[in-house]
Amino acid sequence: MVTRSETPSLLSPKYRAPALALMSAIAMASYNNLSVTAALPDIGDDLGRVALLPWVVTVELLSAAIAVLAVGPYIDGAGARRAFRLTVVAFSVTSTLCVIAPTMELLVAARVAQGLGGGALIGTSLTCIGLVFEESVRPWAYALMSSVWGIMGIGGPALAAVLVSTLGWRAVFAVNLPVAVAAAAVGWRRLPVAARAAAEPLDRRGLLILSGLTVALLLATADLDWRSAALVLVGGALAGLYVYHARRRQTPVVRLPHISSRRWRHIHMVGVMAVTGGTGASVFLPLYLKGARGSSAAFAAFAVLWPTLGWSVSSWVSGALQQRFRSETVALTGAVIITVGAVAVTTAAAAGAPVTVLLIAFACVGWGIGTISTSSLALLQGRAELQEMGRVSSAHHFLRSLGFAYGAAIAGLVIFWVVDRRTGDAELVRDLLGEAEIVVDAGVAGALASAYTWALAVMAVFCVLTLPPAMRLYRSYNPERITRD
Repeated sequence: MVTRSETPSLLSPKYRAPALALMSAIAMASYNNLSVTAALPDIGDDLGRVALLPWVVTVELLSAAIAVLAVGPYIDGAGARRAFRLTVVAFSVTSTLCVIAPTMELLVAARVAQGLGGGALIGTSLTCIGLVFEESVRPWAYALMSSVWGIMGIGGPALAAVLVSTLGWRAVFAVNLPVAVAAAAVGWRRLPVAARAAAEPLDRRGLLILSGLTVALLLATADLDWRSAALVLVGGALAGLYVYHARRRQTPVVRLPHISSRRWRHIHMVGVMAVTGGTGASVFLPLYLKGARGSSAAFAAFAVLWPTLGWSVSSWVSGALQQRFRSETVALTGAVIITVGAVAVTTAAAAGAPVTVLLIAFACVGWGIGTISTSSLALLQGRAELQEMGRVSSAHHFLRSLGFAYGAAIAGLVIFWVVDRRTGDAELVRDLLGEAEIVVDAGVAGALASAYTWALAVMAVFCVLTLPPAMRLYRSYNPERITRD
């Protein structure tokens, strides 16, 4: 093992400029993932067509997930420096399009383009960690990126709210431009220039199939009726079609061995289960506190600080642990922590425990996610060859993005379903989501408390499912066999 004293610092001359460039890139992408919702009311008042407002957020998330897949092969063929330059410029241009959009329809179209730029920026930044930093430094780089994401999760919506109230909603998008200029200035010449593999044509058909799969499964979780079953069948058919396509094409956008081989599959599983269960548990915490516990809207909104802080702090602790222990050991530790946290959260909600106890349990869940995220990325990129770093990193981030989306969607589905069965009116939940302050009677509060407890129980199952793959990683550690597989 490399001792801490022998490990170069992220702020050393060798790594300072790439670290700052990648940190700025992640800040822009995460800000646009997490903060635009604060501007939606003003956007609706200004542009009209309020029915399209949800798509301002949704289309960006979907297009970002798809762009992550497309950028991986490009990085392997064209090199990280060219990919970084292209994605920063693309993100700047598409942010400008959002600033000047005169109608709601054009804003939605600009958000599609911005999502493509932002997703490519995330994929490029993640891959650059594996290409720029030596293996002993990578855990610290992952921790830095996780901290930036956590800070933007807390401060991004507040910044957006300030911008909306002072300069208007267009400033929410305009603030990206100076950050993009700074990222480009620092990183333009400091990232790897050489391509590591032969350039390949983009697998447009495979990308289209995976896009359809993503949309179908997300729509399937929007409600629970016959259309959901039909969309699940469509998603299954598209998955089968992609497997058929990937086996016949020499250079598919996602190579099946990068998902299913022994070398990768348990890393993907532990990471995806963690973000699915952890995100689904925490995303509706403000709703529960406001509707079932009678907390103020402000207190409920800032309650997500607890899992976010757990995630951010544990990323740095995980980096320190990986200087002393194998990443497999740290991943298993994270799986135990998130399992304990998820069970504690569910038990606290079911028992009506004090809110402080509930929030401490959520911090434990966040701690488990941060520990797993950092160690699983270290394992992933430590096993990847340089010429496949882009594809492998992008495939993993795509799966994690699906975990985020589906965790929130499944938890919401459970909550809406239980509230509908208890009260006959699931729209009460939507009212709580939309109103800053709303009076809730005892019946609705009880229904929401029960619904949230059931959602937490479902999410706890996902968290528990981090244990088997983490255990397999721990028990099967063998560098020579991993390399061969």
